[in-house]
Amino acid sequence: MGSVSSYIRDMSLQKLAFQPPACAYTLGQCETISTVRGDRIAIKIFTPLSVPLDHTKQRWIARREYEDAKMLCIFSHGNAEDLCTSGPYSQWLADEFNMNVVSYDYKGYGNSEAGLTSEDNMNEAIESVFDLAVTRMRVPKKGIVLLGKSIGTGPTVFLASRGHNIAGIVLVSPIASGARVMAGSSHIPGKLLQSVDGIFMPSIQRIVNVEVPVCIIHGEQDTIVDIQNAKALHECCGPRAAYPALYVQAGHNDIEKLHRSEFVEHVSHFIQHTRNVWSETSLRPD
Repeated sequence: MGSVSSYIRDMSLQKLAFQPPACAYTLGQCETISTVRGDRIAIKIFTPLSVPLDHTKQRWIARREYEDAKMLCIFSHGNAEDLCTSGPYSQWLADEFNMNVVSYDYKGYGNSEAGLTSEDNMNEAIESVFDLAVTRMRVPKKGIVLLGKSIGTGPTVFLASRGHNIAGIVLVSPIASGARVMAGSSHIPGKLLQSVDGIFMPSIQRIVNVEVPVCIIHGEQDTIVDIQNAKALHECCGPRAAYPALYVQAGHNDIEKLHRSEFVEHVSHFIQHTRNVWSETSLRPD
């Protein structure tokens, strides 16, 4: 009975929460890994343009490709995006912050496994990417930063809440919970809101378990994910995770366009902050 109810829930959430675009890239333009359930996950690496990358299949997992940029960003894209449409953004992150970036598609997106997207299989996808980074790529956990946008902040917070000793996480236009997004700016009694937070993507409940620095950026004019989501998350960050938030006059998808210099400066300072935390520690794998 539980599996039936879970399927009905996922079907409902698929229509409400997930909007995968028509796939515009081929399997030959990405690499693939598998989740614990055997689902195919499409991934792609982006290196700073100043760092040449041999695209021969499987070459990109070699450690020698990661020594120059020092940090690796696991990027979880927003809704209605995939590896193709979010590719320019991933490349911009790599170039602007001199990091290697691994981007991936959730189940039901791009050339990842076809089927229903769910909170569970999004979390399984990012866990598989993280496992790839620390085992096959041999990137030290302290050299990994997670960055999620919009719905991609869900798996980002989930992974960070698992106790991994990573550098930190960046949340752009974050979702506190699915219930809070659907409620918008409407006033809902706190006790009622807390009782429904756990239905879908309860980052507000998970972020209290995050013990690495958390950088939150949100647009004050966001009509898709109300800024109260970001403020609620920021308030729940513990002392070790707390970092000044950046709120700007922008909507949901135009923060970097309208406030590029502020975004770059804030994230750059955050990355330096994370480096200060582990700079005296060897970059040997944990």
